[in-house]
Amino acid sequence: MDQFVFCKHDNVGSAAAEHDSQFLDDCFVDTGDINFLLDRKNPKRIIVGRTGAGKTALLYRLTHSDNHVIQLIPHDLSLNFIATNKVIAFFEEAGVNLAPFYALLWKHLLVVELIKAKFKIKDEDSYKTFMRSITSVIGKKDRNKELALDYFQTWGNKFWQTAEQRIHELTTRVENDLSAGVNVKLAGVALNAEGAKKLSTEQRTEVKEHGLDAVSKVQIRELDNMLAVLEENIFDDSKNPYYVAIDMLDEDWADDRIKFKLIRSLIDVVNRFKCLSNVKVILAIRNDLLYKVLHLESSPGFQEEKFKALYLNLKWEKGELEKIVASRINKLIKRNYTKEDISFKDVFPSRIDEKDTFDYMLERTFFRPRDIIVFVNDCIELCVGKQKITASTIKDAEFNYSSERLQSLSTEWNTILPDLIHTSRLLYGLKDHFEVSIISQEFLATRFEEIVDSLNERSLDPITKALYSLYTAKNTNPDSIRNYILREFYAIGLIGIKTGPTDPVSWTRLNNLSRLSPGQIRPSSTVYIHPMFYRALGVKL
Repeated sequence: MDQFVFCKHDNVGSAAAEHDSQFLDDCFVDTGDINFLLDRKNPKRIIVGRTGAGKTALLYRLTHSDNHVIQLIPHDLSLNFIATNKVIAFFEEAGVNLAPFYALLWKHLLVVELIKAKFKIKDEDSYKTFMRSITSVIGKKDRNKELALDYFQTWGNKFWQTAEQRIHELTTRVENDLSAGVNVKLAGVALNAEGAKKLSTEQRTEVKEHGLDAVSKVQIRELDNMLAVLEENIFDDSKNPYYVAIDMLDEDWADDRIKFKLIRSLIDVVNRFKCLSNVKVILAIRNDLLYKVLHLESSPGFQEEKFKALYLNLKWEKGELEKIVASRINKLIKRNYTKEDISFKDVFPSRIDEKDTFDYMLERTFFRPRDIIVFVNDCIELCVGKQKITASTIKDAEFNYSSERLQSLSTEWNTILPDLIHTSRLLYGLKDHFEVSIISQEFLATRFEEIVDSLNERSLDPITKALYSLYTAKNTNPDSIRNYILREFYAIGLIGIKTGPTDPVSWTRLNNLSRLSPGQIRPSSTVYIHPMFYRALGVKL
């Protein structure tokens, strides 16, 4: 340590796990979650967490375990081909439920990928070898399993195609079945989204009937029997399990109109595949995206309780996050300068503002690995040529860190609150905690005038809509609008709420995506701005 100084570009890892293999390989902190995923009997198979909570890192660890793991990335599947398909868009706009087709697509994709991996099908010769093997296993007396053989014979010669090619082929088949006969009945109507918008009520009813009938027939009938074949005849070795890992669902891999519906169907299919003893399909998804998919894209009568057993909710304790930081600092310094283990306190001061330094930094996170890694990196960046990080350096780094985290929060919630980077300034310059009654109609009017130039009256952001309605609509209730805005800010973690004098301060980081009911916020309730955003929002302490 006597020779050590921080150098330019030193860091303790990347904020994004997909770019962090150098540190993940040596500094992975096992919280026990990986064992839940590897246990095929355990129902947990949907990794749920906020941005930076460790979903991708967990899947990285899974794919680098001594198991058969198939990785599927939506970007590589060209699923946007469905979103840009004009015929699909026509029937979607007309109100036809295409969920059975989307579920069929995922089932077909998963079955093919599993069989390709198991039998190493790469060309026609390997396919023929597989067919000889599977034909000898499946008895002719079982009609249902014979249908599975029909499936292999029909689609098997396509097994070595890319997933993209198979999606194109199946979508084209569905497109033809849906459009058959409609062109004649709707002469002059374009089979695209704009054409569907011009349909009369009578035409729309007719199209929906035709579409529902076509979708019910658009089935690879043999797939209905495939799970039994996979279970009993193909993946029947408990010592040779297979896993399918699906990540990056929150990225921009398809138009939102279709993406949410595809994810909704994928969750259904993952649930269906849990009947396989030696196959486990695992996917990672953000809390906000899961909420959007299940609550805003689901049909009436949907019951989320049926899926909750599948969720592996990621939560971190202080000690686990301390281990992450300590192991990464140790890796950065020890490899070049010393044989001794290096701890957090070897490079950081013990206290800052009369508080334990790690506690101070952790308070300014959502208790996620990414937050604390970014904060430490921001501190290191200001210490080039120095041996240690001081309290003043941490304070200086906090300016940049706080702004970065507010921008990150806005990006994380962009699909639901696209104007958050602007509407968050409603809190600018306030004290770190204050009574709800402070947010009066006059207060909102003043703040709205300050940010209105950054907003669009036609914005889809519900907070923006609420603010505009307060000043453009008649008979609006300012308290109701204020409480709605606070509930949204609470849901995303921007603020905490102490609902009553004897209640504790509630933060969503402790309750995942919990939401407050309208009646829980009262004028006497206390709002606490999250310390992560003190500097970005000019909070007064």
